[in-house]
Amino acid sequence: MNAAKRLTIDWSSPDALEQIIQNIKNPLENIISVSRSTALHHKDKKDEIIFSSSKEISDIIEEIIVKTKAKTLNLTFRGRPEIFDIYESNENVRDLCSDEINPQKITKTDQDWLINLEKEIYGSITQNELSLYDLSYKMAVSERQLHRKIAGLVYLTPNKYIRVLRLHKAKSLIDNYIQKSISQIAYAVGYNDVHYFSRLFADQYNVSPKELINSLE
Repeated sequence: MNAAKRLTIDWSSPDALEQIIQNIKNPLENIISVSRSTALHHKDKKDEIIFSSSKEISDIIEEIIVKTKAKTLNLTFRGRPEIFDIYESNENVRDLCSDEINPQKITKTDQDWLINLEKEIYGSITQNELSLYDLSYKMAVSERQLHRKIAGLVYLTPNKYIRVLRLHKAKSLIDNYIQKSISQIAYAVGYNDVHYFSRLFADQYNVSPKELINSLE
């Protein structure tokens, strides 16, 4: 009986908490399984597995403490699509939508689809040209269906939707003190033109990234 391989945790990911839980769940299940097992009669072997799995859990907890103290980890469950929170908290994003988003009228299935779509976008967010063909392939829909579904759920074109998420990620990098260099922030969310990025950021948040960084210092 071998310890489960530890997954890599993307600490800046919106679903970091789910990743942490999965990483703790595996060694915990291993400890429970070994403790209950009658197949392993060798006490030293049992102790070795329990110790290594316990150490793995302890290391993850230490990382959580470090990341939390450094303000680089936001432990929140992804109970609903992030676009809903962005929409509700940002008038400029609401103005960008062709109609009003009403989360209560969107089914759980469609909300789960949006959550998965956000994960795919965030996973490729550093790409300057995020291919809608690749995105539609990952979501198992055609490009036409991707356009229609995004427009029907959040009243945005795919490109505008991706832009909103890119800029939201950029603001998160600033708010959580992960980056202070405007060029690094721009590159981290897929913009090679820093001036263009700054203009789009100001359009969405009524403040330039430079002004926001200075206000937090």
